[in-house]
Amino acid sequence: FGTVHSPGPGFFPWWTSMLIVLLALVLVVQALTSHSSTAGEGHGRIAKVALLLVVLSAYTFLLDPLGYLFCTSLLVLFMLRVLDPQRWTIALSMGLVIAVGSYVVFAVWLSVPLPWGTLLS
Repeated sequence: FGTVHSPGPGFFPWWTSMLIVLLALVLVVQALTSHSSTAGEGHGRIAKVALLLVVLSAYTFLLDPLGYLFCTSLLVLFMLRVLDPQRWTIALSMGLVIAVGSYVVFAVWLSVPLPWGTLLS
């Protein structure tokens, strides 16, 4: 862990996680104490979150057989068409740009091995 003057490998991740937890608690307190007019939309938001969790679970299982680029572009397309409806042109282009861009960053620049997909090869 280390100290401020001699930080170890876990020093910055630990303090960063503590800051994130603190900010999350502030947001929870704000959400619980505010009297917003969007209270009636709660069930729709919960359904979207539940649907996103199902799709993210499917993403993790389909990542190896279908590959990173295909699954990631489908995930972004789903989020931009179903959860936050955007035009098809925007959703398709953003899905492609985000999938290819993140692949270049992680697989090419950082040499992280990402799955190509066994069904598509």
